[in-house]
Amino acid sequence: MRNHEVVTKQPLLKEDGSLREPGWSKSLVQTYDRKQIKAPRMRIKEWDYYLVLNEDFAGAFTLSDDGYIGLQSVSLLNFKEGWEHTETILNAFPMGKMQMPRIPGRAT
Repeated sequence: MRNHEVVTKQPLLKEDGSLREPGWSKSLVQTYDRKQIKAPRMRIKEWDYYLVLNEDFAGAFTLSDDGYIGLQSVSLLNFKEGWEHTETILNAFPMGKMQMPRIPGRAT
C-alpha cells in the first residue's frame, strides 16, 4: 500500500478512527476532521509543513501540535553557499489549542 495513489474525494478516517484508504495523493482529496480521531488528546499529532524553494535557496516552515508539545520552526537554506539556519519555538501541552486547520492554507 505504500505506493497507492488516493484519487477519490472522501473523509480521511473511518467511523472507528482508522484510515479509510492509506496512500498518497497529488492534491487534497481526503477530508480531515480532528473530531474523528479515536485517541487520547496527548496522542494526537497534527502539523503543517511548507517548503518554498528554487535552485539557490529554500525556506521551510513547520507548525506542529503534538499534544504534549507544540513546535513552530523556520529554516533558511542557501544551496550555493552551503549553509542552513533554523529557529524553533517550543511550547508545552498545546493539546489542540493551536487549532490547526482542517485544510492547509484555510482557517479552521
